[in-house]
Amino acid sequence: MRFVVDGMEFDLTAEDICASLRGRTPGPVQTHWVEVEGVRWPVKQALAIALQPDRPQFQSQTARRQLAKLGFLIGQDGQRASSGHQAFDELSLPVLDTVAATVSFSWRTAGSVTLDPAGIPCFPALPHVPGLYRFDFEPLSGDSLPSIYIGESIDLAKRVGNYRNAKTDRSRQRTSRRIHKELVSHLSHGGSVTLSIASSASLGVGGAQMDLRWTSARRMAENAAVLLAQMTGRAKVLNIDADLSDAPIFESD
Repeated sequence: MRFVVDGMEFDLTAEDICASLRGRTPGPVQTHWVEVEGVRWPVKQALAIALQPDRPQFQSQTARRQLAKLGFLIGQDGQRASSGHQAFDELSLPVLDTVAATVSFSWRTAGSVTLDPAGIPCFPALPHVPGLYRFDFEPLSGDSLPSIYIGESIDLAKRVGNYRNAKTDRSRQRTSRRIHKELVSHLSHGGSVTLSIASSASLGVGGAQMDLRWTSARRMAENAAVLLAQMTGRAKVLNIDADLSDAPIFESD
């Protein structure tokens, strides 16, 4: 397994850890331990020995994370009670399974969104198939970044129809009304909006095709596209992420 500690890259297996500790004596466990071939070691000592002759600087959390990924049992001694509850350390739990999944698909430009004489959005003709859709709002004069909105639907043609009729229908689809207003405002001020779609996606690059009739498959692809857009920062993402709020996308150790 490859990983980086203190700016240095290492490639270790579970057997490498075991071999490096054989014939050595573990020090006293202060808090966290790792069990290697039936012997409990302080987590930092175990990883430090395995990384010799290099001497990278790292914290206990780093050692626990990397050793747990290699399948070793991590535990904790001497837990202190806090407000009647013991501290919980997820990394001390044994690894049950590891999930690694990627999704791959291509956006295809369907055409431009326009306003009809009544000021209602008109969309390019779309097929009645499940998939993803994306609105690209080109920046108006003075705007620093373009804006995008990404969504998914079991029926692409029907979904864009919801945006067209959002002003007059009495449904409770707040997203439809919100994006309807964004489209009308942007287009009425001279901006342009492009609609793109994706009706197929695969697990990995060139992997098995995902059945986009499944909500879970569409949402996996949608969330991947939204997260990628948030990470790159090349456009303002109009999707509302209530769970993230203003929290950072990544947390440091």
